[in-house]
Amino acid sequence: MGFRVSFWHISGSRTQGERMSEWDVDARVEELTRGLRRMAARLLQSAAEHPDAVRARELSAAARVLTSDVLARLDGEAVEDSPAHRSEPEVQDTVPLAKSAASEYRAALDELVELYLPDYTRRLDDDPVMTDPDLSYERWNHLHRVRYGRGNTFEDAPLWNDAVSSRGKAVVRGMTSKVEVLRRLHHSYVTRQDLDSPEGELVVQVLQGCKATQRSRAIGDGDFVDELDLKRKLDTLQWRAVVIAAGRGEQARAQLLTQLRQLEVLAAVVLELDTAFRQRSSSPSLGARIAAAAHGVKAVLRHWPPKVEGAVAESGHTTP
Repeated sequence: MGFRVSFWHISGSRTQGERMSEWDVDARVEELTRGLRRMAARLLQSAAEHPDAVRARELSAAARVLTSDVLARLDGEAVEDSPAHRSEPEVQDTVPLAKSAASEYRAALDELVELYLPDYTRRLDDDPVMTDPDLSYERWNHLHRVRYGRGNTFEDAPLWNDAVSSRGKAVVRGMTSKVEVLRRLHHSYVTRQDLDSPEGELVVQVLQGCKATQRSRAIGDGDFVDELDLKRKLDTLQWRAVVIAAGRGEQARAQLLTQLRQLEVLAAVVLELDTAFRQRSSSPSLGARIAAAAHGVKAVLRHWPPKVEGAVAESGHTTP
């Protein structure tokens, strides 16, 4: 019944549909898609935990149909291997399997965000959105003072693509104005204005996914991975992502999609570990599953960033 209501709200009456903007429709479809991805992830989780092997296979098959058929259609992919298009059982080739895995990875990232990020933390509220993690303490401290000074000085900050002649010059405390500090430290930070674009919408997903991954209980309480190493890897990923998004353009969008897929691969193994870790007290037999999932997380981090199909080379992400 819940899904009928959701579809009704999306379709609505003809008059209501005419009044709805394209953005409203896209937002509602995205909300529905996220719910379906969460359902697929929970079906897979239930399949892994179900004591009846026959029922477990049924749940797993339902999840595969949802990810490779329904979600693939919502993502705009052509679905030729749907059960509705097959007259007899056949072995799937590698392409449908890849699509199914990609949908499961997206579902895992969405699930982590739902679990660990409250709604109010999912916005870009701060300026700067991020500073270069390799910035020296002295130069970071100059930005810190500007950030917490009076007024919103970052409204006067140059955009990432602006040409700034004084960039790189030394900042002298008490002698350099706040506006000039931002100009001299240009390309050491990214602002909300830099991310006011379609590319910025993608980078929000990257930032949310990184936060949710680090806040998961298995990572924070489980002592399975080196948290400092994980933080360094994700800080590097986030900085590259915000810089690429600030540069904007079609190539930037392709690079961001690659980074998002890399993060989704990590999210899938972290969610598997996190789910088993949270249920360990009620099911002591989960020890083997926890150990296997922890090994999977370590393997992904050891070969970071993971290779993903159709990856785009990240050119132009270093600070000019």
